[in-house]
Amino acid sequence: MDTSPRPSPAQLVPYLKERVHVTFIGLAVLLALSTHAADVDPLTAAGSLLVAALGAGLAGLVSEVIAHLAVHTHLPDSAELRYLVRVSAGALATVALPVVVLLLAVAGLVPIEIALGIAIWVMALTLGAVGYIAVFRSRLAWWTKLAVFAALLLLGLLVIGVQLLAHG
Repeated sequence: MDTSPRPSPAQLVPYLKERVHVTFIGLAVLLALSTHAADVDPLTAAGSLLVAALGAGLAGLVSEVIAHLAVHTHLPDSAELRYLVRVSAGALATVALPVVVLLLAVAGLVPIEIALGIAIWVMALTLGAVGYIAVFRSRLAWWTKLAVFAALLLLGLLVIGVQLLAHG
């Protein structure tokens, strides 16, 4: 039986933020790769997604340490640092299923075009599910929930569009 204390809502916020951030980055990488899927090596695609997630996780860790130093005027202690590392490392879990799908293409079981399509849908559905859960768990009125969810979907599409422009 697990007797560890449940994380507080404040402790969960960084986990969710990091995962959403990495999901957007992973989605942008996959969308950019899919624009020339026929020329993409499946192992390169999987590696690119992993490197992007690792880079985002490390950037998140560095930003958390800098923010902690700026706000608290000291470095995180060992417990705080372990927590920050767990948050950042958790970002890699966000790309686990898409990487497995891409590895199926590496093994020749799925064409890369199909693997990229599935991985994109997994990432997009992940974003949608997290947004849906966040909005519909809130204490907002039902019509406000619908409006907020629609706005988040539109903003998510805008973010993806901007990232696609950046990755050309």
